Amino acid sequence: MQRIANPVVLGGDVHLFNVCDLKPDFDDPASPVVASEVVGTSITSQAPSQERLNRLLPDNPHMKLLDSHYRGHVRAEVTAKSFRADLRAMASVSEREAQGSTLATFVVEDGNAGPRRA
Repeated sequence: MQRIANPVVLGGDVHLFNVCDLKPDFDDPASPVVASEVVGTSITSQAPSQERLNRLLPDNPHMKLLDSHYRGHVRAEVTAKSFRADLRAMASVSEREAQGSTLATFVVEDGNAGPRRA
């Protein structure tokens, strides 16, 4: 049986962008990173305040990004060598012609578990 070296979990609709290391034991700082998680925000639903989310970060070092400022989506590119996720933030969800921009980009490279900011 072949072991997958760098699985990626995609999620959505928790009303915020979220990029994390996944570990078997989050209470153990030495626990290895076994996978990556990329969560896309909702396109229109409101989210918890960023201030509330920021209070979570000091106790959760596995969280690479938590952002509720923007509505948007994730654009992904998958190749044999990497997984790339562009977190796309919309300037407005009430204007039909609103532009999107890349809030952040994360890459998971073949053989290396865990998302890295590109």
